[in-house]
Amino acid sequence: SVPTAEIYVDVGEGSVREGTIASNTLQATYSPNGANIRFVGRGGDDNHKAGMWTISGNLIGSQMNNMHLTSVRGITISGNYIYSGHHRNLLVEGSRNIVVGPNCFGHNPDYDKNELATGIRFVDCSNCNISGVLIEDAEAGRHTVPDTIQIEREGLLELIRCRRVNISGTQVLDGTPYGMVLENCQDTIITGCTVLDDRQPRKMKAAILWRGEGSGNMISSSRIGRGTDSDIIAQPHVAQKENKLDAE
Repeated sequence: SVPTAEIYVDVGEGSVREGTIASNTLQATYSPNGANIRFVGRGGDDNHKAGMWTISGNLIGSQMNNMHLTSVRGITISGNYIYSGHHRNLLVEGSRNIVVGPNCFGHNPDYDKNELATGIRFVDCSNCNISGVLIEDAEAGRHTVPDTIQIEREGLLELIRCRRVNISGTQVLDGTPYGMVLENCQDTIITGCTVLDDRQPRKMKAAILWRGEGSGNMISSSRIGRGTDSDIIAQPHVAQKENKLDAE
């Protein structure tokens, strides 16, 4: 299907820089391959042709991806409430210098048994900060809205083949099947975060799953809850220091 968006920035052969998206309500009806906000850069060495933007103070909801950034450089996202992303709330691909500050990613509990799950995913990104974020999954850990395509996801926060990413002061709650999943990441640090599952019975297998190759990685000073299988499942290249774990 053809990509669509309520706000669509595609640089084509040119450049789009120095912009702000602020104080809007961006609520849509789901469309296949749709997004509330979509940025498409040029890729490769030219991903700086789309960037130097801020996205702040918005209510963003009810699309396939709430925000979808591809091949961009230098975007700050803060102070938004982001919800009801059928595929992901935030999907970032092939981008760098992305700062995700205090935002709330969630769902409407008034819908009870008709909820949409949540998720943040970074793929092939570098030089990014995720700080002060709160993300809480739906109670069921999956979409329960009738006739909705089920979300394919391993964790509420996923980093795939990323470098130099700092995740700090972030709460990842009620993740299914994992809270955070990191794969083939380098020089990436998780510090001062809370990853817990308060549901009874628990649905989270483990708070953090860190797999694949990498170097220069660390998990430190975080509150890590135990899932049904474990708390942290990580490769030897991931240093672990001063984390508060549940008693077994």
